[in-house]
Amino acid sequence: AFTRPCHKLVVQYSEHQGSHKGMRSFLQSGMLARIAQQHPTTEVVVERSEHQGRHPLLRGVYLNGRTKEICVRNLHPSSIAQKAQLLLDSSGAKIVPIRRPGVQSTTDSVRGMWSAFH
Repeated sequence: AFTRPCHKLVVQYSEHQGSHKGMRSFLQSGMLARIAQQHPTTEVVVERSEHQGRHPLLRGVYLNGRTKEICVRNLHPSSIAQKAQLLLDSSGAKIVPIRRPGVQSTTDSVRGMWSAFH
C-alpha cells in the first residue's frame, strides 16, 4: 500500500492576533476537516499558540525525519488550504538546484589543461 511521505500536519494559530484571522476562518470553515478526511493516513494536529508575536504556521513532518514549515500570515483560507496541500504532496526531501552541465568548447584552452603538478 502507498503511504504518503508526510505523516503529520501541524497547524499553529492564535485566537487573538490579527495576522491569524485567515487561519481562524480556515479552521471554522471546515476546510481542515475535509483535508483530514481526504488524507486518512496523515495525523492532523491543531495547536493554539499563546506566544505574542508569532505568526500562524503550517508544519509538515515527514517519514525521513525532516520538517517543513510555511508561514501563512495574513493569507486567505483558500490560500492556506493550497499551502496545506503543498505540504501533504511534497516528499520532504531537501530542495537541491539542478546542476547544469559544464561548457563544452570546440577549441583547446590557450592556457592548456590545469594540473597540480606544474
